[in-house]
Amino acid sequence: MGESAIMHLKRHGVNTDLILRGSSNLGMYFVETGFGGRPSKVLYNRAHSAITRISEDELDYDAIFKDAKWFHMSGITLAIHEKCRNVAYRCLEACEKYGVTVSFDLNYRSRLWTIEEAKPHFQRVIKYVDVLFANFFDINTMLEIPVDPQLETMEEKRLDVAQKLMAQTKVQYIFGTDRTVHTATDSSLSSYCINRNGSVFKEEPIRFSIYDRIGGGDAFSSGIIHGLLKDYDHPKFALKFGLATSVLKHTLYGDASVLSEDEVMEFINSNGNAAVQR
Repeated sequence: MGESAIMHLKRHGVNTDLILRGSSNLGMYFVETGFGGRPSKVLYNRAHSAITRISEDELDYDAIFKDAKWFHMSGITLAIHEKCRNVAYRCLEACEKYGVTVSFDLNYRSRLWTIEEAKPHFQRVIKYVDVLFANFFDINTMLEIPVDPQLETMEEKRLDVAQKLMAQTKVQYIFGTDRTVHTATDSSLSSYCINRNGSVFKEEPIRFSIYDRIGGGDAFSSGIIHGLLKDYDHPKFALKFGLATSVLKHTLYGDASVLSEDEVMEFINSNGNAAVQR
């Protein structure tokens, strides 16, 4: 199964030279797909998997990060095991050493750990982060950024905690999505970005039918990162590209988006949005 996973990555042009082999079984999860009014269910089988046996001394951090441009991490990695967290912290220290841009998706999963267990680790990581994927709950509860009690709308509260967080950290952008669930196979998704200057950028909701929802959040993050790598100073393109990538991922079976940039751009330019230049 490990070889199968590596071949999947290779097939899509991902460099696998630094993958560590050995240890125990590959972590897995099982999905019961929802339909109509019945939501999907996920069962994790990650305990004692190979990644939980990793040692922080197994990696050559200088070799990995000295020529790197971007490092992305999910909060799920922090939840899996203490050894994973130790490796993650070493990676973040290497990013700081070599000036690598760090993006982080909090991705809190209550089935993996409690809020109280997660808080100190999220709060330790945030000081390294340049680009954050998080919603109001993540920032207010997990990162413990207080909100002005006089604010009423979610947009006001979201901006308030975002600006307070950015004042305390080096976070440059905060990205997020808003989903309206009509049925298990019918949703609307919009996206937003808040930058360090307090400017708010939004993409209007796109309604779509769902073939497979798994991986939609990761597709959003990957689309945003792709857009920022093209033009870090102007998040509007990244926001549009990230939303389109996520929507399209919902039309693909499996947990990874395998669409080309041209296919995403074609979707953007054929769905009523103003033409976007690459």
